[in-house]
Parts: sequence; structure tokens; C-alpha cells
Amino acid sequence: MRKSLVSGFLVVAMTVFLVTSGFSWGSATHAFIAKKTGRYYLTLDFQELYGSLAPDLFNYNFDLYADPVLRVFTHGTPNNEGFMSIWEKATYRNFQKALAYGFIAHNDVWGADFTAHHQAQTITPPADFPLVPGEIEPGYVIIKALALNSDPTMNSYFESLGLFNANPEQFRLRLELCHNLVESAGDLIIKKVDARVGEDIIAAAVLRDRSFQNLLISALDNPEYNSAIRENEALFRRFMIQYGAILILPELRALKGLAESLAQSGVVFLKKVAGVEIPLDQATEFAEYGLKKSIQLCAPDYVNEIRKTIEKVRLEMRSRNIRY
Repeated sequence: MRKSLVSGFLVVAMTVFLVTSGFSWGSATHAFIAKKTGRYYLTLDFQELYGSLAPDLFNYNFDLYADPVLRVFTHGTPNNEGFMSIWEKATYRNFQKALAYGFIAHNDVWGADFTAHHQAQTITPPADFPLVPGEIEPGYVIIKALALNSDPTMNSYFESLGLFNANPEQFRLRLELCHNLVESAGDLIIKKVDARVGEDIIAAAVLRDRSFQNLLISALDNPEYNSAIRENEALFRRFMIQYGAILILPELRALKGLAESLAQSGVVFLKKVAGVEIPLDQATEFAEYGLKKSIQLCAPDYVNEIRKTIEKVRLEMRSRNIRY
């Protein structure tokens, strides 16, 4: 069976975001982490930076973001570090080791995403945290998403759409939407710390070595996914250029740009996944409030959490002798 883009995906192909549980830290945050863990040589740094973004390349496709084969390959699962295959296949030609270094540092088992999804480094979960091992764990983004979900105004927005915490499926959907708002807010916080992060994302997407698709195909070694890799990686590069362009904007305009993009994709996502229809202007209001509230929730400790994540990634990479 050929994995390919479907009409549902093409509807949102020009938006920057898609709400999926595959995300943890946002792209600007991953870029910032990569800039602090890499080799610090300009050309290599951009390759590492793009590699650190690339594990999320399937997150924009409704049909592939939860694919178990791709999940293992890009992020890993407990006891299965399939992402390491790209390091093993990478050569020292065409910047492949730099790309692979960034790619594996992103992982969800012990890499950057671990602190977002599974174990925050600087904050503790509330006493009523709904721990569900393997599904809802005390990662930084999850803790903040739960706080956002509990906000009275956010609760009113959700309930106006017929989404109630008392329904377990609706609770998970609400948490997923809050998760995406938190990660986007985190990227706006990073923009304040690193004003060039948007430019760096654009440069990384433009400069990534042309051999990268072939490296991914070789590392996965499953012809069933070859077309999907080529199609989605090409779209992902364009998404990253668009995303970087939004982050270059002044702070308020960047927030509004992210809110509009979140709203556009959220309208499609809610209709497809939950059968919920919401006007775009209402979704934009919802997203803009959610971003502002998420910034308020994250501002006191987000940067410190990311700095601790950087320390953890450096230590984990060194302990595995991953260097080039």
C-alpha cells in the first residue's frame, strides 16, 4: 500500500500547524535547543538545526502522524529506539552526520521531547494530576496543558463546543488542543530570548542538504514509506519557512499570526476528528486567548525548563558517545 497525501491533508497544506499529539516542544524551541547542543560551526549548525526539527515532519498529515512505524522511527517508544537507525546509516558526506545528530537529539525516549511529554525538570505536577502511564505523564507541556484546560475561560470555550472534561474522550481532545497552544506559546517565549530563531529556522530549511530524503529512506528501509517521506519532507520544509517567517514578525503580530494558523487547522481538525464545526472567527478568538493564557502560565519557568532540557540532552548524547 502506498502511503501518500490525501484530500483531507491538502485542505490544510498551506497552514502552519496541525493539532496532533505527536508534538511536544515547538519548532522554535527545538531550534533553540539544537543551537545550544550542536557543533557551533555555521554550516553544520544549520544542518543540525534542521535535523532537530525533522522528526516532526509527519505530524502535519492526518493519516500518518500516529503511524506506529513512523512514530518509532522519528521519536521512538519505550524499549524501541528506532530513531537511532538514521545515525547508523549517516555517513560523513553531505552533512549527514550533522543532520542525524539533530534528528536523534529530538527523540521522545531520552532526548529533548522526553522532558515535554514524560518528566519535567523544573516543575512538579499538581496533586490531582491524572497520571495515565504511557498516555498522560508529568512532562512540562502536559502539566501546563492541564492548567490551561482548567482555566475558566478556556473551559467555557470548550463547553460551548460541546466538549466536556467529564467525557474521557472529550477530555483527551481538549488536552490535545491545549497541548498545541502551550507549545506554540513556548515558541513565542523563545522568540523573546532568541530574536533570530525565526531567521535560523528559515535558513535551516533552505540550506538542508539535498541528500536528507535519501538518508531517511535508507534509515527506515521500508519501501512502503518512500513516497510518504519524499512528499512530507518537501511540505515540511515549506511549513518551516512559513513558520520562521511568522516568528520574524513583531511580537503581537507573531502571536496573531500563530493564532490564525492554529485556528485554520483547528477548524479542520475538530470537524474531522470530533465532528465539531466552529466558525473560523470564533476559532481565532479561542486560539488567541489560549496563546496569551499559555504564555502567562509558562513565562515564569519555561526558559529554565528548556535550559535544563539542554543539559539533559547534552548528557544523554555524551553518555551514548554520540558525536562526530
